[in-house]
Amino acid sequence: MPVKMHQVSYFLALCDEQNFTRAARRCGVAQPSLTRGIQQLEGEFGNRLFERDNASVRLTNLGAYVRPDFEQIDRAAGQIARKVKTFDASSPTKHGFKATEAIMRAATIAVAAVVLVVAALTIRPAHHATAAAPDQARVQIDPYALHAGVNARSLPDQDVRDLY
Repeated sequence: MPVKMHQVSYFLALCDEQNFTRAARRCGVAQPSLTRGIQQLEGEFGNRLFERDNASVRLTNLGAYVRPDFEQIDRAAGQIARKVKTFDASSPTKHGFKATEAIMRAATIAVAAVVLVVAALTIRPAHHATAAAPDQARVQIDPYALHAGVNARSLPDQDVRDLY
């Protein structure tokens, strides 16, 4: 089993406090949890890291030998946490997400408006034939005939830039 970050924290707190109860309090865990974490660490290394007696807790030679490495791991973890915090604070992804969200809201409103306009233009009350004018209900407009009747020369000139 590889070394876990909480075991690194437990080890360093116990080095500083030289007391299981105070080290557990510092780490915000119950003393049995800290003791079990240190025992697992010692099991992983195959040797004791601390000498224990009723009055104190001291590093063994192995504990003193690996302490600089544990301190380096702790510093590296802190540095990573700071980098992540800095990255989150300046991340364009967060700002990009908010911009994308605003664009999506605007697009949704625009689509809803277009749907309403199209619906209003296409849904017309049906003309009912009456006895007085039965052929008025069947009037159809031929778009080709309308187009053929337009004199294109009489239309104003339009610049392509007007379309944008």
